[in-house]
Amino acid sequence: MTEKMDFSQCPSCGCKHFYHQKDFNRTMGCLVILSGAILVPFTYGLSLMVVAIIDWFLYKRVPDEAVCYKCRAVYKNVQIPNGIKVFNHHIAELYEEPD
Repeated sequence: MTEKMDFSQCPSCGCKHFYHQKDFNRTMGCLVILSGAILVPFTYGLSLMVVAIIDWFLYKRVPDEAVCYKCRAVYKNVQIPNGIKVFNHHIAELYEEPD
């Protein structure tokens, strides 16, 4: 069930910039790709096709989540408006803390 949320500003920090991404464990994704790559010599490259099919299936099934650029708060199970785009490096640089 998706909730409606006002994305005019982040409830945690007040930032007005968000991006959306898939709600998927990156470590799991890397393990799937790595296993496909390791099996290439034994499967004559067919394992890469299987990994691509698994990746496509997961991409279609896994829901999106919204993330705040400033505090990196993650908002799951919310309806994401069309105005929230994918990660943008330029916007992320604006919120980076200087060393």
